[in-house]
Amino acid sequence: MKKLLILIFLCITLVMNAQNIQILYGYGNNKPVNFITTEVFKTLDHGPLYYFTDFKIDGDGYFESYTEISKYWHINKKGLSLTAQYNAGIGSDGDVAIRIVPVYLIGLSKCAKINDFTLSMDVLYRIDRFTNADGIQIIFQFSRYWNRLEISGYCDLWNSGIYDINKTATVAIFEPQVFYRVSQRFSVGAEGRLSNYSLAVPYDNYIMAGLKWNLEL
Repeated sequence: MKKLLILIFLCITLVMNAQNIQILYGYGNNKPVNFITTEVFKTLDHGPLYYFTDFKIDGDGYFESYTEISKYWHINKKGLSLTAQYNAGIGSDGDVAIRIVPVYLIGLSKCAKINDFTLSMDVLYRIDRFTNADGIQIIFQFSRYWNRLEISGYCDLWNSGIYDINKTATVAIFEPQVFYRVSQRFSVGAEGRLSNYSLAVPYDNYIMAGLKWNLEL
């Protein structure tokens, strides 16, 4: 119970400090999928801090929150950093509360600019408390701005053991996002996901339309 209360307090804290809030609605596997996402990115002197929280919503209301926190420490001026990351959440199965067991990651990150694209790759050692099967995770991230248009996204690959319903040892997730800024604070766009991670059904493959509210200019 104490750990559950700590996770709830952490989620509330993250929301109160959000830089932007996204409201997304769409379909995955012919089922409605709905998100409210809060994001924060802080450019600190020794390396950035990034975190987000997803809130999943169905016809009966809010049923799950999931948070990822990533901290980076610059090693040199060529874009190489040390990074530590933490993923966890809380949810419900009907009337029963459940915990999304934490995943801890540590490794190296390399960031570069190529043709106005900001690209990064994290190579991480993954400690997965859900499966007790540690492994390697690679994260590719990209972003690009054209005046009012923003394109961003990531691709995750990891191999924390054969635990998926479909007996898939390597999980792959690709999630692109496009937003167009219609005013200083509001953007409209879309988000999609392609994945073989069947434990996330119906959030393994989806397309959603969204509204982003920027709280900081």
